[in-house]
Amino acid sequence: MRLKRELKAYIEAELKDYHQTKADLLETKDNLILQSPVADESGIRGTDTSRPTEAKVMQLITNKRIKRAEQTIRAIETVISALPEEKFRLIELKYWTRPQPLTDIGMAMQLNCSRATLYNWTDGILLALAKEMGLID
Repeated sequence: MRLKRELKAYIEAELKDYHQTKADLLETKDNLILQSPVADESGIRGTDTSRPTEAKVMQLITNKRIKRAEQTIRAIETVISALPEEKFRLIELKYWTRPQPLTDIGMAMQLNCSRATLYNWTDGILLALAKEMGLID
């Protein structure tokens, strides 16, 4: 099975942004935890005491950006943890090394494989990520 060009570009972008996504997730969680208590805007006055901790936990659980980042990180970590060393090295070289000093041929030479093998490995990894992310069946 081959991935559509757009889906492949999306998954590659998520892979490239993996470390930044993890950092952003931690920052977002910290900001939610450290922010002032959420004001009750229901307009109803009551005698209940405020539950700021509960409100913050609910925000952490229901925040869509946090949920999406956690799902993406979990999917990437699941796939890369199952990769053999040379394919993990491919991920590091192709997606996590910035600025990228190597061409695909240079990466293939570093990994002691052909360019066709490099492309096959990349396609296989991206396909596994698409399945793990729930983007394809």
